[in-house]
Amino acid sequence: MKTTPSNGDSIRLVSSCPLCETLYSPSQARILSKHEDTRLIHATCRKCGSFTLALVVENEEGGSTVGLVTDLSHEDVLRFHRGRRVSTDDVIETHEELTAPLSEVLRVSLPKRRSRAKAPVKSRRAA
Repeated sequence: MKTTPSNGDSIRLVSSCPLCETLYSPSQARILSKHEDTRLIHATCRKCGSFTLALVVENEEGGSTVGLVTDLSHEDVLRFHRGRRVSTDDVIETHEELTAPLSEVLRVSLPKRRSRAKAPVKSRRAA
């Protein structure tokens, strides 16, 4: 019989801040998403203020966690998590815009640079 892990077990797998090693309390970690045995957890360190985002997968044998330090708040993560997926066309369009000249990206015509001819400088030395 398969047992379903409790939310507390998921949070325990994300136990301490990767930057300052302060232990998280359950109130500092939020489960943002659940799907079968997988949880997306966001934790805020009370000591250094850093954010950690972790993907926790639990099964009968135990659990596995992949985490990263981020600058995203839990609201930011939810917004991106629920947002529109990035398509291949989105990636290609972004690449093209990043490699195009700035005037094309901004769709404006930039004034042409005038070349200034330098006037000859008269010497102040007496001949």
